[in-house]
Amino acid sequence: METSSTLIGLAIVLIFMGPIILIVVKSSSTEKRLKKNLQTLSSKNDVSIHTSEIIGNTIIGLDESIHKLVFSNTNRLTDAFKTVDLNTVKECKVTTFKESKKPITRVAIELINSRNSHEIIFYEEDDESNPATDVDVCLNRANYWEKTINRQLRK
Repeated sequence: METSSTLIGLAIVLIFMGPIILIVVKSSSTEKRLKKNLQTLSSKNDVSIHTSEIIGNTIIGLDESIHKLVFSNTNRLTDAFKTVDLNTVKECKVTTFKESKKPITRVAIELINSRNSHEIIFYEEDDESNPATDVDVCLNRANYWEKTINRQLRK
């Protein structure tokens, strides 16, 4: 009797934990694939990524040795791929959009140089393809990348 109840308990645990484990494994393999593809695209532009991260629908990477930043949209990796030479960037800042008395609806980093600017969007509330990412997490990661990029601007 004790063995059968133990087996039933294990079966119930596996039924509930199985899907969670599958999601974690699939997410991990997707992230590795995206980072590898970003590395491949970057190497075609003579950029070797040292640091990279996926935040929402954005994948971002940094080559600290030549001061270049690469970023793209995870859904359109090749089409949206961009490289920014940080030697030409004058200012990097986190931008947010918030309507009065409502939560933040947009988090981005803006890279400004003398000719134009680039915007790297980490969170956009209206983007239906964006994975369920918390706005506070995206804001935290945007602040991290702002500091990291600003350190590169001073070199």
